[in-house]
Amino acid sequence: MVSKQQQVQHLYLRAGFGETPAVIKKKQQQSIHKLVDELFDDAKQYKQITYLENPADSKKVGNFKVLLLILKSRDQMQELNIEWLKMLHTTNSVLREKMTLFWHNHFATSTQLAYLMQVQNNTLRKNALGKFDKLLHAISTDPAMIIYLNNQQNKKDAPNENFAREVMELFTLGEGNLYTEKDIKEAARAFTGWTVNKRGKFEFVAKEHDDGEKEFMGMKGNFNGQDIINILLSKKQTARYVTYKIYKEFVNDDVDETIVTELTDQFFESGYDIGKLMKTIFTADWFYDEKNVGTQIASPVELLTRYKRLLNIGFKDDKAQLVVQKVLGQVLFFPPNVAGWPGGKNWVDSSTLTLRMNIPTRIVQGGGFDIRPKPEFEDAPEDETALKARKRSEIYSDWASIVTAFKMVPKESLVDAVIEAFIQSPKEGIDKALIEKYVDHSSDDKRIISTVGIVMSLPEFQLI
Repeated sequence: MVSKQQQVQHLYLRAGFGETPAVIKKKQQQSIHKLVDELFDDAKQYKQITYLENPADSKKVGNFKVLLLILKSRDQMQELNIEWLKMLHTTNSVLREKMTLFWHNHFATSTQLAYLMQVQNNTLRKNALGKFDKLLHAISTDPAMIIYLNNQQNKKDAPNENFAREVMELFTLGEGNLYTEKDIKEAARAFTGWTVNKRGKFEFVAKEHDDGEKEFMGMKGNFNGQDIINILLSKKQTARYVTYKIYKEFVNDDVDETIVTELTDQFFESGYDIGKLMKTIFTADWFYDEKNVGTQIASPVELLTRYKRLLNIGFKDDKAQLVVQKVLGQVLFFPPNVAGWPGGKNWVDSSTLTLRMNIPTRIVQGGGFDIRPKPEFEDAPEDETALKARKRSEIYSDWASIVTAFKMVPKESLVDAVIEAFIQSPKEGIDKALIEKYVDHSSDDKRIISTVGIVMSLPEFQLI
C-alpha cells in the first residue's frame, strides 16, 4: 500500500526533483489533483537562461568558420552547464525544468557552440509543455541542431541525410517504423538549403534547395522541410513513439502497453498537447500504483539537483560539479550521441554506484570527492594535483530544515521516520539495526544528520 506521503513524494520526484520533508508534510494536506494543478500553475512563470550574449551581435563576422571560432568556448559551455544546474536547484517551475531536461535528451545535441546551445535550451524550455508539433518545427530550424546534424552541408547537388534520418528515427517515428531508406533520401532533398548564417541564425538558402518533386511515404509533391515534418506529425506512430518515451521516463521502464495506447490516442487527438498528456499521467490512479513507485534510477543530474534542493549543497569550486557529472555519466549539454543518454539501469555500474552512495557521507563530513581516475598502481602515492582536485570538490551544506523536520521525532522512531521520508522503494530489506549502529548520538542534531546521511547512502535512495 502506497501511503499519502509516498504518493506526494512520488509526484514531486517524477514531476520535479523532490522536496524537503517539511514541504512534503505540508503538501499531504492537499489532494493529488490540487497538487498537480499547482505544479502546472508554477510552470506558467519561468525564466529563460540569458547568461551568455550572442558574440556575433557585436563582432564583424566574415564567414561561417569565423562564426564557429567566435562561438566555440569550452569555458562558456562549463559556465552554461553550471547556470542550468543552478536553475534546476532554485526554480519554482520544477515541472517545466523537468520537461526541459527530458526534451534535452530527446533532441540530444552536442556542440561546444555555447551561445547556440543556450538558444536551444531556451527553445526547449519555452515549448516544454506546449504542443509537440510546434516544438518539433522549432527544433528543426534550431541552429545548434542544424550544425550538430550537418544540415548546413545539405545542398541540392550533395544531399546530407543525417538530419532527415534522425528526425524520423529518433524524434518522431522511432527506428525502423513506417519509413524506408528512400524516404530518408527524399526527406533529405526537402531539407536542402536549411542552414545557419554568419550571425548564428537559421536561414533558408533558396539556391541550395532542391525544388524538384519528391516522393515521401507514398505521397508526391514539391515538398520542403516543413512539409516533411507535417507528414510525420500526421502519422499516429509519432504520437505513440513520443508517448512511449514519456511513459518510460516518468512512469516505468516496464511499459504497460494498454495504458500507452490510451495515452497515445489522447495525445494524437489533442493535437500533440504535451501539458494535457502530462496532467493525465500525473492525475491517473495507476501512476501511484505500488509497481510504479520507487522504480526509476535517478539520473546523475536529478540526483545532484535533489541534494541541492534538500540540503542546499554547494561546492568550493562550482566546476567540481562538472567532474561529478562526468564521472556519474551525465554532463548537461554533452549527451554521448544523437540518441541521448540511454538511462535506466545504464546509470549505474560498480564504480558509479559507489560514488553515488558515497556522496551523502561527503556532504555530512564536508569533505571532497575522490573523483580522479584511478592510479596505474594501487600503492601509487597521491600527487599534488589529486589533492588540489579533492580540495576543490569540498562540499558545503545546510541541514537546518532537515534538523527542524525531525526535531520532535522520538529517537527510538527516528530511523523509521527518516526511511519513510526518503525511501520510495520497498523498505523491507533495509537493515535498521545496522543503520542504528553507525548513528552519531553525541547530540540531537548530529543524531538526525547522521541518520539522514546513512539513509541517503543506501542503494534504495537512488530509486525515485
